[in-house]
Amino acid sequence: MELSDLLTDLFRRHRGRTALRTAGRTWTYEELDRVTSALAGRIDHECPAGRRVLVSGEHTAEAVVWGLAAMRSHAVHTPMNPGLPADRFEEFVRVADAALLVCFDREALVRAEKAGVRALHAGDVGWPTDPVPAGGVPEEPTRSRVAYSIFTSGSTGNPKLVDIGHGGLLNLCRSLRRLLDITPDDEVLHFASLSFDASISEILGTLYAGATLVVPVRDQASWLGSVSRHLAAHGCDLAMLSPSVYARLDDAARRRIRKVEFCGEALGESEYHKAARYSRVFNAYGPTEATVCFSLAELTEYTPTIGTPVDGFRAFVRDPDTGDHATAGTGELVIVGDGVALGYAGGSVAENKVFGTVDGSPAYATGDVVTLSDDGRLAYVGRMDEQIKRLGHRVNLAHVESTLSRHLDREVALVRQGDTILLITALDGDTTEESLITRIRGLVPAWEVPDRVVLVDALPLTSGGKVDRSALRERLASPVDAPGGDTAELRRVLGVVTAVLGQEIDPDTSIFDAGGSSLAMIQIQVKLSETYGEEAVEAAFAAMDYDFAPSAFLRHLRGEAVAPTEPAVEALLRRVEAECDALRAELPVLLHDTRHEPVPWAGAGDRVVLLTGASGFIGGHVLDRLLSAGRPVLVVSTGDPDRVLTEHRTRFGREAADYARVRAIAYEELERWVDRRRGPVLDAVVHCGYHVNHLLPLDSQMSGSVRNTALVVRGAAALGARSFVFLSAASAGADFLPLSAETLTAVGDPYSRSKLISEEYVNTLAVLGCAVSHYRPGLVYGHRPEDRGYLKDDWFTGLIETARRVRAMPRLSGYVPVCDVGHLAETLLGSLGASPGTAGGESRGSNSRSAVVVHRTYAFDELLHHTGLTESDVLTPAKWFERVRDGGEVPSPLLAAMQAALSGPGWPSSHREVDHDILGRLLGAPPDTQTGDGAGIGSIAEAQNGAAHTSSPR
Repeated sequence: MELSDLLTDLFRRHRGRTALRTAGRTWTYEELDRVTSALAGRIDHECPAGRRVLVSGEHTAEAVVWGLAAMRSHAVHTPMNPGLPADRFEEFVRVADAALLVCFDREALVRAEKAGVRALHAGDVGWPTDPVPAGGVPEEPTRSRVAYSIFTSGSTGNPKLVDIGHGGLLNLCRSLRRLLDITPDDEVLHFASLSFDASISEILGTLYAGATLVVPVRDQASWLGSVSRHLAAHGCDLAMLSPSVYARLDDAARRRIRKVEFCGEALGESEYHKAARYSRVFNAYGPTEATVCFSLAELTEYTPTIGTPVDGFRAFVRDPDTGDHATAGTGELVIVGDGVALGYAGGSVAENKVFGTVDGSPAYATGDVVTLSDDGRLAYVGRMDEQIKRLGHRVNLAHVESTLSRHLDREVALVRQGDTILLITALDGDTTEESLITRIRGLVPAWEVPDRVVLVDALPLTSGGKVDRSALRERLASPVDAPGGDTAELRRVLGVVTAVLGQEIDPDTSIFDAGGSSLAMIQIQVKLSETYGEEAVEAAFAAMDYDFAPSAFLRHLRGEAVAPTEPAVEALLRRVEAECDALRAELPVLLHDTRHEPVPWAGAGDRVVLLTGASGFIGGHVLDRLLSAGRPVLVVSTGDPDRVLTEHRTRFGREAADYARVRAIAYEELERWVDRRRGPVLDAVVHCGYHVNHLLPLDSQMSGSVRNTALVVRGAAALGARSFVFLSAASAGADFLPLSAETLTAVGDPYSRSKLISEEYVNTLAVLGCAVSHYRPGLVYGHRPEDRGYLKDDWFTGLIETARRVRAMPRLSGYVPVCDVGHLAETLLGSLGASPGTAGGESRGSNSRSAVVVHRTYAFDELLHHTGLTESDVLTPAKWFERVRDGGEVPSPLLAAMQAALSGPGWPSSHREVDHDILGRLLGAPPDTQTGDGAGIGSIAEAQNGAAHTSSPR
């Protein structure tokens, strides 16, 4: 079966199931069928049949969709790494004889023009679902015998273009489903670069089983870091990873992987045992020349086996001396079957000698040495070109590397430099090169002992996740710590920059200040990766916020640079704009396609209110008022839904019968409702749920609360909400201006920035005519005794209590804006069903309202009164924090939150909407007027000792 026909069959067989998911967007198999068919038509309109189309993009769902479209077209799908330097880019275009480039970066259009290839920017095409008119394209041109082409470096490091036929694809899919036990309910991680053939296994294996391919959002500069964060939060049923990549995942991420298939590198015993603690473990082997995967095994204990051949393949071992093929023994592995590649495109006769026939079937001589047992099981030994003679013995470096990795319980790499054998491994605690070489001498015979041990910060990885030995050789050729090394390293980096920019720059000058572009940045990163390794360079670039200066790069590379910074504003804006554009396109589709279902707990004809944050201080009060009004409520929670309602009942002293018209679900359940286009009809949404932590990095806010906001927006659209109320934050500013670099820069802390961004996501509902209301409240109080627990992380009440205790107050500028929770809850609920434009505040579009909510402000002299202090007890903030810090009574996170809150100006003017003393009710009488223990906030001080986070009262 040809690849295009295989995909068509899968899309139509699994129709309504979810095929592809990323944050804020899903595609069913039926939707992928329509979209990829239309995009394939566009490719056919631009690219002659049988010619190669280069798809230059990765790590996004959009790139996956275009890759599938290329596979369904009459062109030959050829994925290409978008980060190639200019000279390699042109070389790849030439070798591929490409007729079309599909790109996702507009700067690639310039590169394509220079390389002489027609280019199509994905953003200009969008998501068509109607077929493209045929024009001059034949109705049914003859399809190429090539299913896809893919570049590989092979064992020599020289890139070759491998042509893969259609013959092995169906067997690959069948084998992966059966051997990896992939079910339609599984979620499969999409990790591999599209330019790495493991992505073929991820994509086709998932679709064949009717499962869901999940593409994490790149919420950090490092793709591996983003994936690790995604796995820790969401997990997956199956991940296909190299051992080197798995070793770099956080332990929290490893715990959430149900099945892991190791591929790309030999699996060591140490990596196996780490994985077996949490996951079913599979070990796979397969060169690119054998349609990705040749053999596979599930391991229940560690063995060096790489399994038995998958469907459609046979294994032979070739004697290097006689050339005979055998079905058992040790020798060069020869792969036989229809899945063997067609050859190297444009390769020489000598290069293509590895392809031939055995018993009349296509065969490929791998260059790998294996032991093949009588029952067909294979054990990997190493590469033929890694066998050397030392002290009269034949030594296989791959075997030695595996042995030492297992015994030392650490990742190691053996690298040849002339006649010298180096063992390279990462720094770890107090381990020294001398102590390691001493241990090694006791583990292996003398002829297998490396000549020298070299410790590095981290072993570099290729884009495919393997240890980058070329980068190690380059780096060792001129180490930083050699005499004069600093100068030599700086000259090397400056040389790379000069070659890319065409001019010399000062070591401390940013390339953007020197007139460089983001394309120049990519070229510099790729060239430096050839020396220092992709992971090390990517981490350094991430730490620099991708604002590259040569001297800063070297400092970060050595680990000398300090704390990471927030994501660059411009890059953040581009990301938000792209995701909002995607939301605006998706929301009408969700509204149109969703089938609304009556639910017994809501009552016939009743429209439901969706509420988030019911377990929080404000959201709990909102739910209490909804219960009193008898409204049916759908509570969406990050925690255990049942526990949320139980705790709410205890907190507000309600009866179980009061919750008869309430249903609580998790965010994951809401996402399933949206994906399946089924659920109750909503009247309104009140979105109060947010992780309030002003010190949490913005990338964590983006992958947490902001992502949840986007999901709630999608839920509001799918379930037909007529109004949406968002509880924002006064710390986001008093002016409701369009999101821009200026508005983001004007807001200091990550939490407040994330609130601005979330407002932008909510505003996308305007395309549906949904009435949107944003309320930015000040500090919210009005706590009852049952609410005291919500004050334990509150910076302001913590500051007041600390001032009382140390008998000193830091001087505050401006006023402190305060809200009463009861009045705020009434304001939020008063917007439900209101027509647009009726609320106070500045209007932002015909279906959007915005208002700052402050019920009362407090001047500094009023705060002194509430603390029982006088002007003589006032210190500068710096001296006050020094005194408090030395006392050690305030938890460090809470102290940091106080400092962050006091770093900016106070509220600019006095304001009063209520007569009662909100803070007085909360704080009780000042110490000099209290009797007994008082009714103040003494209990808060006790709660502070256990504070784990730093947050405002919301």
